[in-house]
Amino acid sequence: MESLNHSHVNSAHDRRWAHQPISILRYRGYRGKAILRHRAFQKLPLKPWALVSSAATAFALTLTWLFLRAPVGRLWAGIFQVWLQWLGLPGAVTIAQFHGTYFETVLPLVSTEAPLPDAATVMGVAVAMLGTFYISLRLPAWLVPLSYFLRVVCFIQATAVFFFAFFPHYFPHTLPTYVSMMLGSTMAFISAIPAIMGFTFYIFDLGLARKVLLTALIMSHLVVFAPLQYLIHVYVMVKGSLIFMPLLYTIFGLLPQVCCFIAFYSWGLSWPGHDERPGWA
Repeated sequence: MESLNHSHVNSAHDRRWAHQPISILRYRGYRGKAILRHRAFQKLPLKPWALVSSAATAFALTLTWLFLRAPVGRLWAGIFQVWLQWLGLPGAVTIAQFHGTYFETVLPLVSTEAPLPDAATVMGVAVAMLGTFYISLRLPAWLVPLSYFLRVVCFIQATAVFFFAFFPHYFPHTLPTYVSMMLGSTMAFISAIPAIMGFTFYIFDLGLARKVLLTALIMSHLVVFAPLQYLIHVYVMVKGSLIFMPLLYTIFGLLPQVCCFIAFYSWGLSWPGHDERPGWA
């Protein structure tokens, strides 16, 4: 009896949707449930108060960060000093201070030097690059993204091998200037995060607390991540040579930091809004 009732309900349900036009059925999924448009493709109505709130939040977080840049720079200097000793790398760490009208910027200066590559190093890197390129050609189809990534790495490293094989003494960069430049770029990137979030994240109805929390998580993560990242760069170039600087700068410089930002942003954008979770802040 129960199975007959169930069949009757299903047949009635099917007859009801069978008479609907195709223009409506294409927006229906399993058992006639509406297929909602993904929020990435939805038009977001921008209310004046939401824009004012987003701008004010971004301004307040940026102002807070500007006061914190000097302590963060000193923290980075301490991290470099401790890890240079633990890694047994030569050199010392000093502090460069830049005084603005209202705010101060502090960046560590690392005096560690990296050597130019000799002929054996250039030849060894070239052989390793060719071997990596061959591996990228032999990877299975399901590893196509990795294959293309390895080929990009090989192309960049090939330009470095060519340059250092013929014009090593014309290389204009040193390890201290490289580290200073990269830390300065990271400091600028972190300073821009509240403004980026203001234009792309704060406009969503996700609650002020969660907006501030996600921004703080991204900025705090980069504050810890950046000095450790560039310590690895220093270690690779001191133990190896400057031949790795172009690759480290292009692939393993700001790009991983941007990827970290995108990962946090994607996680935050998956949070339910007020209308989905009314109990959230």
